[in-house]
Amino acid sequence: MLTPPPPFPGRTSRQAGPTRARVFPWRLALALGVGWVGATALAEPGHAQTAAPDISLARWAPVADAIFGHAELALAEHKSAELLAQELSKEGFAVERGVAGMSTAWVATAGSGLPVIGILAEYDALPGLSQQPGLARKTAIKTGAPGHGCGHNLLGTAAVAAAVAANQQRRTLGLPGTIKVFGSPAEEQIIGKTFMVRDGLFRGTDVVLSWHPEETSYVYSRPRLAVTVVDVEFFGTTAHAAAAPWAGRSALSALELFDHAIALMREHILPTARLHRVIKAGGVAANVIPDYTKVQYFVRDETGARVSSMLGRVRRAAEGAAMATETRAQLTVRAATREPIYNETLSQVLQRELERVGAPAWDEADLTLARDIQRELGVPLQGLSTAVLPYGPGHGATASSDVGETSAVVPLAELAVATRPLGTPAHHWAQTASAGHGLGKHGMLTAARTLRGALLTLLRSPDLVQQAKSEFQRVTAAQPYQSPLAADARPESW
Repeated sequence: MLTPPPPFPGRTSRQAGPTRARVFPWRLALALGVGWVGATALAEPGHAQTAAPDISLARWAPVADAIFGHAELALAEHKSAELLAQELSKEGFAVERGVAGMSTAWVATAGSGLPVIGILAEYDALPGLSQQPGLARKTAIKTGAPGHGCGHNLLGTAAVAAAVAANQQRRTLGLPGTIKVFGSPAEEQIIGKTFMVRDGLFRGTDVVLSWHPEETSYVYSRPRLAVTVVDVEFFGTTAHAAAAPWAGRSALSALELFDHAIALMREHILPTARLHRVIKAGGVAANVIPDYTKVQYFVRDETGARVSSMLGRVRRAAEGAAMATETRAQLTVRAATREPIYNETLSQVLQRELERVGAPAWDEADLTLARDIQRELGVPLQGLSTAVLPYGPGHGATASSDVGETSAVVPLAELAVATRPLGTPAHHWAQTASAGHGLGKHGMLTAARTLRGALLTLLRSPDLVQQAKSEFQRVTAAQPYQSPLAADARPESW
């Protein structure tokens, strides 16, 4: 059985610029006993040396740009999902569309036999984050329209590009094994992969790889946060707010009281927890006492157990606010996902490939945009990350993703690649501006090339795949999978 060697030392350069430190890829080949899949040839006994297919901007930037232009919201990603499915279909993948009750979900398959290696693709946008690409000030293409403020136009394109390139090499070398691409919609609403898991779409897949745009490049080791999304609604009685206010019972007063209770509760929760909200309905006219209000909360912490505990406190706060205002409260869970389980064996494979490929090769236009955005936002002018962080604990973000559900049923590792300026946030116009510019697409190439190499390493190393599966069995032995979905749940956007 193959045991992965320690990861190579990561580069520590913090100087932004197009020059990158070299990592010697032949060390990976020697360590794993496989050919190096890079810009040079991949050799295998019984096969002629064959150059690995390139993953280029000329081929894949138009795809990312088209998805950027579509900017479709959760479960409405019809053009984006179909574009990626067509790219895979014309490259020889068999695509099953409309899976798990979602018209924009699909599974694409190429090859046959074992091992079965999966890769996740996402393509949904965020509401209200429309932004002109490459512009260093907030300027919407269309005011109030969606935009790719999390870079999913890059995410989905890189996943598909990696799968296509790896499959071309698999065919050339006559390698056994199967590549599956999971087109998973509605990640921003934490539901796509949850329904795909529930419906058994990952059954029979040996391991899964994923990636996400970030501000620097590393392999996730710190799990994302578990989250439950809840709608809290209050029901009261209308009345004329001036002529007979005593006849009414204000659902808005109930919401205000509840929201204040949660604000006070924040002093008494763990530092790792997050409670944040948006008011969806607050009444319709100042002279009509509102009989209906709704607020949506994201309840997050490091583990699902902690989230469940906080959710009980949120429920009691809602009931208390309703009692105090003589209204009625109703709490509805809209979505939930657990913290991811990152597989060490797969993570080491991604780390070695990331170090071989190296950080994105920025050009002067990328660096100029990065500094202009940083200047606009008032953050240090650090430019762009040229580092690949060494593998180790603590790499990750305090966000959530439905990759957590996938990781509970199949071994999973997740890659992060720089696609926005240092010191700038995701879910922000600056990420949208970067995602539609060469800056984001240079990061996309790094992700695609890294994933391509990891896919091929796993296809050529069934012992390594088995090692990842054995690790998964040890880690999850006492945690049988239970879906967070109700038995009668159906995919719907909230």
